[in-house]
Amino acid sequence: MNLQSILDNNRYGHAILLIIICYISFFLFNDEFFVNIMEARNFVTAREMIEKGNWLVPTMNGELRLAKPPLPTWITAIFGSIFGMENLSMLRFPAGIMGSLMVLFMYQFTLSLNGNKIKALTNSLILVSSFYVLYMSRTGTWDIFCHSFMLGAIWIIHSAFKNHNCKSLWIKFSFAGVLLGLSFLSKGPVAFFALLLPFLIAYFTVYRQINLKQYWQPIALCLFIFAVISFWWPVFISIVHAQEAAAVAKLESGSWMNRHVRPFYYYWNFPIQSGVWTMAIFTSLLFPYAIKNFKAKEEYKFALIWTLSSVILLSLIPEKKDRYLLPVLIPGALLAGQLFHHLYLAFKNESAKKADHILFGINLWTIVTVAFAIPVVAFFMFQQHKLMSVHAFTIFSIFSELIAMSLVICWINRNVRGMVLSTTSLFLIVVIFIIPHTGGILNRNNHFKNIAEVRNKKELQEYNYYSIGEYDFRIELVYEIGKEVKHWDIKSNPELPEKNPFVVLSTENPKDIFTKSHMSKIRLDIIDQYDNNRQRTGKRRNKECFKKYVSLVSPLSISDKTLTEVTSVEMNKSKDNGN
Repeated sequence: MNLQSILDNNRYGHAILLIIICYISFFLFNDEFFVNIMEARNFVTAREMIEKGNWLVPTMNGELRLAKPPLPTWITAIFGSIFGMENLSMLRFPAGIMGSLMVLFMYQFTLSLNGNKIKALTNSLILVSSFYVLYMSRTGTWDIFCHSFMLGAIWIIHSAFKNHNCKSLWIKFSFAGVLLGLSFLSKGPVAFFALLLPFLIAYFTVYRQINLKQYWQPIALCLFIFAVISFWWPVFISIVHAQEAAAVAKLESGSWMNRHVRPFYYYWNFPIQSGVWTMAIFTSLLFPYAIKNFKAKEEYKFALIWTLSSVILLSLIPEKKDRYLLPVLIPGALLAGQLFHHLYLAFKNESAKKADHILFGINLWTIVTVAFAIPVVAFFMFQQHKLMSVHAFTIFSIFSELIAMSLVICWINRNVRGMVLSTTSLFLIVVIFIIPHTGGILNRNNHFKNIAEVRNKKELQEYNYYSIGEYDFRIELVYEIGKEVKHWDIKSNPELPEKNPFVVLSTENPKDIFTKSHMSKIRLDIIDQYDNNRQRTGKRRNKECFKKYVSLVSPLSISDKTLTEVTSVEMNKSKDNGN
């Protein structure tokens, strides 16, 4: 069996190829990125599930964590209990699994849509090598879970609509109900609004002949299964913690309107989030050209409406973040795939027009430029600063230039499939050679000292931890320390929180925080000072709240106090006699 046979006809060959690419994209060196705030919340909650057994009522740093459904945290906690909460690679493993499922769901959905294996492979390659899919599949956050489950549900629902076999309808809609429920249990209604609703708008706009009446019974079963899986936990929480649940619901709904507010047009640069496929998605949005030349006009309109509907609906919400564009990349991959399939047929049948050559050239020569230039960029960013070995840089440069030359050959031969594979290969060598060396780029603070070192100080592990001072204690630091950190407001509550020794963490020197009254009651030992900032001092993202003193506070007993007082009196007498 040759390579062409694998690429053209072999569904299992496609699966093996996609699994290998998913491994490189989502799992290889997946512990290189530092833990962000969203991950830290998930990991801290998972750790407390394991330590305290509060699986049904999650807590984060000792406080109720009800803002997000718990399914991704449950999965993370299971991996943490098996491999350890310090094993960052395994904590991120579930996100990689969900990213891989998303890619395989894309393959199956495309097959359901048109039955074309090459289209299915092309769309899946575009998705797996999109930047934000890579990033979200390498971080232990909720987004990749809810959207991956949702794409699986969409695939099954579409398959059920397309095939009217009464025996399989009940099974398909049952599985769809399970996946819909798992999506809701991952991040609430987010994927329903950003992925499912745009899909339904596009589907019923383009394929109007669907008669839902013949599906009402299986759909009712689907909705019942979805409701049972989705709402049992929110109902349970609303009963057990009614006031807290109501407060969280009010806060979350308010945040959509008040936090991270951006203008309506903020998301309209969405193709950029796909990384190497930015130009492909931009050019596939040329509706007059596409509707005139593409053979699969309905399929193109479906992908276009799905993409634009998702962007418009997300744009209606005042709160906007780049990572919220993840669901747009799914129909975006379908859209770019339509362009490449059209170009493939046009060149194969020798019916290509001038516009086809121009668009193919724009896409291909953009990637050629990147492939030729990226070793230069790597030299100045990594090798020059000795962040990458000469050996690794040389191999990376050779591969980059070989891919650039292969793309030039694809241009000469008008080889669209070769262009897609070469672009994917360029993406993969960046993952293999660049990601392992990003630490020096992401961490530019010469004074960086990870507070996670506290975990190795066994003499401190038996004590409770408290944060003091004006600065908040970030959840990222709670994860790094590996223990719950309580807040102690010295001004409003000056009494010592414990009679036993305890650890205090503060941005300011604790000697400047504790009053004379406090100092007369304690022995203060400053253990060390840490700086978890990744940016250099003076930069906007270098924040004081990431700088912490770690100190041991030992309350003085009555005998200690007496001894101290006697010693103080003796010292004063000596001074008086000296005078």
